[in-house]
Amino acid sequence: MKKHVRNLLLIMVFSFGATTAQELSPPIQNYSSQEYQAASQNWDIALDETGVIYAANTQGLLTYDGQRWELFPQESGSIIRSVYPHKERIYTGSYREFGYWEKDSRGDMCYTSLIPLLGDYKLQSEEFWEIIAHKGAVYFRSFGGVYRYKEEKIVPLKNANINQMEIFNDRLVVALGENGLFYLSEAGDLEALPDQELLKGKIIRDLALHNKELLIGVKDGLLHFDGAGVKEMNHRALKAELQEYELNHVLSIAPGEIIIGTVKNGIIHFKERTGEVASYNRRDGLQNNTVLAMAHSNGKIWLGLDNGIDAVDIHSPVRFFTDESGELGSVYDLVFHQEDLYLASNTGVFKLVGDKLEILEGAEGHSWNLQEYDGELYSNHNNGTYKIQKSGFLPVDERTGSFEMLKYDQTRFLIGNYTGIDFYNKNTGEVKRLNGINFPVKQMLLENNTTLWASDAYEGIYRIGLSRQADSTTFVQKISSSEKKGDYKAELFKVNNQIAVLSNGRWFRYNPFTEKLEPLEEWEAFEKNRLLRQEKGKYWFINPEENLLKITDFKNEEIRISSGMLNNRTVKNNERLIKANDSIYYITLHDGFARLNLQELKAFREREYLSTPVVQRLRDEKGFHDLEKVPHISSKNAREVTVLAGLPVSHAVGMNYELAGNNGTPIKGKVQDGRIQFQNLPYDEYSLKLTAVGSQNNASVFSVFRFVVDPPWYLKSSMKFLYLLVILLVVVLIYYVNKMKLQRHRQMLKLKYQKEHEERMMKLEKEQLINEINLKRKELANSTMMAAKKNEVLMQIQGELNRDKTKFSNEYRMKHIMNKINNAVKNDDEWKVFETNFNEVHEDFFKDLLQRYPKLSNRDLKLCAYLKMNLSSKEIAPLMGISVRGVEVHRYRLRKKIDVDNSENLTNWLITNF
Repeated sequence: MKKHVRNLLLIMVFSFGATTAQELSPPIQNYSSQEYQAASQNWDIALDETGVIYAANTQGLLTYDGQRWELFPQESGSIIRSVYPHKERIYTGSYREFGYWEKDSRGDMCYTSLIPLLGDYKLQSEEFWEIIAHKGAVYFRSFGGVYRYKEEKIVPLKNANINQMEIFNDRLVVALGENGLFYLSEAGDLEALPDQELLKGKIIRDLALHNKELLIGVKDGLLHFDGAGVKEMNHRALKAELQEYELNHVLSIAPGEIIIGTVKNGIIHFKERTGEVASYNRRDGLQNNTVLAMAHSNGKIWLGLDNGIDAVDIHSPVRFFTDESGELGSVYDLVFHQEDLYLASNTGVFKLVGDKLEILEGAEGHSWNLQEYDGELYSNHNNGTYKIQKSGFLPVDERTGSFEMLKYDQTRFLIGNYTGIDFYNKNTGEVKRLNGINFPVKQMLLENNTTLWASDAYEGIYRIGLSRQADSTTFVQKISSSEKKGDYKAELFKVNNQIAVLSNGRWFRYNPFTEKLEPLEEWEAFEKNRLLRQEKGKYWFINPEENLLKITDFKNEEIRISSGMLNNRTVKNNERLIKANDSIYYITLHDGFARLNLQELKAFREREYLSTPVVQRLRDEKGFHDLEKVPHISSKNAREVTVLAGLPVSHAVGMNYELAGNNGTPIKGKVQDGRIQFQNLPYDEYSLKLTAVGSQNNASVFSVFRFVVDPPWYLKSSMKFLYLLVILLVVVLIYYVNKMKLQRHRQMLKLKYQKEHEERMMKLEKEQLINEINLKRKELANSTMMAAKKNEVLMQIQGELNRDKTKFSNEYRMKHIMNKINNAVKNDDEWKVFETNFNEVHEDFFKDLLQRYPKLSNRDLKLCAYLKMNLSSKEIAPLMGISVRGVEVHRYRLRKKIDVDNSENLTNWLITNF
């Protein structure tokens, strides 16, 4: 009980010590000029309603949306001295210049100067150091006067040496050099505040509202005005600090808390109710001790410094001790012992005395841990095992370095060292080797008095049997988790009287019946998490990869301590958690240690504020897009789409994104540095969901940004309509073509049938004509043959008469008969009938013959006709009324006329050619 009280008192010393004692500092985030890529000096700093940071930097307006810094220089290149966000405008003041910045639709900051509104009024060599809004107007203050901007007009109110201004009791208060405080009316009239004798001869450096009073900061002190008079804030420690380090700015952060920015020693945190004064300077992690500006939001103090920008989480449940000298190194363990704090590090064992670290004599070198047994403190050191006393290190065993010391019974201890396990008797000082163990033992755990578990620093886990006297081993059994990787760096734990093993990131439990390790399914969600502590049903886990500390009861409660809350400073895979009391815990760090107040952490979890993510810019390969409407990105420019997202300052520890379209699987990930890049996005309508992630994993604050990747020109709606129209036209055309084809086919069939019918009819007609011709030929041949026979008979009769003409008495009668016979043979009527019939059979024969041979006589034509009919000379002779010899002679003459060669048959020639 006395030990617990002693430790609690020591913790209270650390928590509420005076300014001369070592203070544990809150988390401090540094933003160097190299990080934000601007000048080192920041003359003013402010936050807008969303939590975006604005700093008046030597090189221009500096903004920080929680993810990215951006610098917007003025065209003149002048130094910006003041900044003030108000109603979506960012007002700034510089040398002979003031105006405001606004974001355009593409996310760019555009500046508008208000100097032209002054008209003919000439500014002096003035710099505008302060801006404030009041009753619909914005006031700009230089050391030469105050200017009011209202309803697009600038009115100079007062030309005087004004060095501060503030709003108090709904009126504008200004400080005039060493002349004190005055109300300044809209007409420019001054009214002195009552009872301000204490301000005579003092230059006011800052004014701030606090508890319905006006805080007044001067170089070496702090005063306040309650409406009736000015009073001094009498606090000895605070006054001593200000007299030494010089006040520059004052800021009220709560009804009973004040932050004072100094010129020489960072900031001072003053709590009125308790009188506590805490200073945080370069030794605590600030980049610079000269504070040029301050702003406050959600428990964080933003500092514009002479070199950089810092954020101090003044109400964080985590506080830090940091060794700036580097002498301490990485801390592996710490313990409170006999009202002193001891730290084991990779450089030795130290004792913290006041605000100074003192290394113990002989303790140089790597120390793995510190262990207290029966009121005595031991160190497992690279050089051996030691007992720690105020005088220094007393050796227990220096034969080899050791990892751990485990109490076995009232007098004996087990020491796991670099070569095996030793028994140490604290009464006799004897150190005896436990036989059968010849490997480095990093961790030990007693299952019972006769069974010891040990982890090899490199090769795995062993279960070791101890004799009753515990001076020798009865068995050494290697226990494997059946992992192919082996059990490298395995850790041992006793959880609810069961042996638990963490090997290769997975949790196992030992089954004494099967004598094997089985997966610990209940802890599957805590794979890759080391167990730091277990007590009263609560378990402390840490994920070395994510540097995330979790406290859980495996039921409903889970408390998280993010890597950011620990400044990413834990000793990876060697994290150590030490309990001081039910609320205070210590965590070892690379360059010191952190103190965690669990009760404050629970309260912080309830008030944790998450800001709403916002899309600042959208860029494709061509450029930035207008964000005032749904952006449309052309398909050819969507090969690389960049979204610049902001997460205004809050307690969020990160931001996740999810890009979902109407088609395909959503794309998820973490936002890094406020930049999200997508490659080759297919055309679709997209929703980008940005989610703020809190330290307690309460990811409930999100925003949704929509944009569209347009299809390529050949897939746009107009083109699709055109394609549909073309398809319809093609369908109509196909229908029309098919219809025309069908009609043409029908017409062709009709023509074909008609042609076939005509051909059949022509064939029939032809056959009929042929038949008629053949018939006429026959008739012609028959008539010709009959005529030939008749003529032949007549010529025979005529011949007979010629032979017997002497027998006829009547010569006249004889001639008359002979003439009749000649006329009958040479009857023209018969020729005409023959000619008519011949032309019907052999159309155009005579015409063609005369056309080629116009000199042919009628007798020649007759002979040609008879020859065409393939009549012999004998048959032709009667028809022509001449002898066969006459026919042959006539044929000879005809051959000459028509120039037919003697070798060619005249009849065949006529049949072939006519």
